[in-house]
This record gives sequence, C-alpha cells and structure tokens, in this order.
Amino acid sequence: MKKVAVFIIVLFWSMQNFAQGCSTCRAQIESAEGSDLSVGNGLNTGIYILMGVPYIILFLLFRKQIIGFVKDFRATP
Repeated sequence: MKKVAVFIIVLFWSMQNFAQGCSTCRAQIESAEGSDLSVGNGLNTGIYILMGVPYIILFLLFRKQIIGFVKDFRATP
C-alpha cells in the first residue's frame, strides 16, 4: 500500500513540474487579441507537426516490418 501511495505522489509531483508549458507559447497567446484566432491555430498546427513527424520517421525506418506484419495479419484466417 505504501508503494502505491508513493507512486501516486511522485506521479502528481512530476506532472506539476512539467505542467508549466513553454513561455514563448504562453506569451504569444497572451499578447494576441481576443478575436485573433490565427495565433492559436498556428500553435495547434505546430503541435500536430511535432507530434506526427516521429511516427512518419518510425514508419520509414520500419516499413518492411510493418508491411510484413500487416500481410501476415490479413493472411491469418
């Protein structure tokens, strides 16, 4: 029981440390006018790009294994 409590405390403590966010992004959003949604949309697009690029790179590196796995999976009755 003690281990679970320690794990939960460490989990929430680490989340608090990493929850500050990027100061540049925060400054951009705070300085934007209320009706200007292009700043937020630009940040969202950047986040999507940063999130997607590693998956594309991994697919390019392991494409033969992935395609072989899919073929084997489809061949299984």
